[in-house]
Amino acid sequence: MKNLKSIIKKGINTIYALFNYAFFLRKDVRKIKNCECLFFFPYYHTGGAERVHVNILKAIENKNCVVIFTMGSATKSFYDAFKNTAEIIELNPILNKRNKWINAHLQKSIIDAINQSNSIENVFGCNTSYYYQILSRLSKKIKKIDLFHAFEENDSRILDVVNSANTIHKRIVISLKAKSDIVEFYKLHQVNPQLINNIEVIQNGIELTEATYSSKNESAIKIGFVGRWSAEKRPELFLEIAKRINTQVSNIEFVMAGTGMKSNIDLIKNAKVSFLGEITDKEKMIELYKSLHFVLVTSVYEGFPMVMMEAMAYGVIPISTNVGGIKEHITNNTNGLLIDETNEEEIINLFCEQILNLLKDPTVKDRISKSAFNYASEHFGIDKFNQSYKNIFS
Repeated sequence: MKNLKSIIKKGINTIYALFNYAFFLRKDVRKIKNCECLFFFPYYHTGGAERVHVNILKAIENKNCVVIFTMGSATKSFYDAFKNTAEIIELNPILNKRNKWINAHLQKSIIDAINQSNSIENVFGCNTSYYYQILSRLSKKIKKIDLFHAFEENDSRILDVVNSANTIHKRIVISLKAKSDIVEFYKLHQVNPQLINNIEVIQNGIELTEATYSSKNESAIKIGFVGRWSAEKRPELFLEIAKRINTQVSNIEFVMAGTGMKSNIDLIKNAKVSFLGEITDKEKMIELYKSLHFVLVTSVYEGFPMVMMEAMAYGVIPISTNVGGIKEHITNNTNGLLIDETNEEEIINLFCEQILNLLKDPTVKDRISKSAFNYASEHFGIDKFNQSYKNIFS
């Protein structure tokens, strides 16, 4: 009986995969052949990387763009934003049926469509291994670009970086730290050092037109965690910090906003933290930043978080683990606070210590808040980002 159910399920999956593949051949191949810039991204759900990807498309809005999403997204948070800037193709309805024959033909169809196109100028990929699976089979006439936000220890993408070094025309990173990581990968695997010249740093940017500095409500201190619940973000550390601070300070509120948190709602409530859900409305997000005094980044690795850029633009003080490219923008005790410890218990202790110290000294807190706002105003505007990507795709 078990084997029969497995056979029936496999048969149904094959039918669905064939149907979706037929739709791809009828509709999507034409989109690929007619575009100028083709993008491979994994998701359109909530995330800093997804926000950056949308901004790239906005920067080159005069181009005919197509985005191929290679994985299933948890939510549709950024779907409309992508849809407003590009044609969209989703591969997950085919790939997730796990039919090797269909998936191999799908890949060949994509490669043939790209190579037969008379209009494609650039192919761009980020955070998806699917891009690297097809990269070496694409026409040499097409400019190939990729983007890396950050690397974790023993990152599974290192071989993608190394093996594609000779194929990629332009390799973009968002921080000097990410560039130095790639240089180390090249040295370790004896990649031609001349290829380092293909790496370009393009810092992320945000819209600053509505960002203003205003005094915070000092009668109720608010501390936030904004992001997704994932292992590298370590939200459980934020909850432990909240528990300890709540035992020592009365006029304080800890809040969390983001995705993947509903399954951990009991942990959040037990820490006396308010869960705000996933905030997709721009005005509500601005109101949150205006109300926050501190934003905590407890990550084990980062590039440079978009939430930090956005929060600082409203005078929110970032307190963060000193990882990735964060120290390229945050000077400790000037426009934010950095935690250098790696032991999790010590990280929690130091976060608590820094928060309590700032609460005891409002003068220092105000100075850092204003410095964070001024730094964001001077360095985080999106104009340079836009121009850099226009140059890349010109």
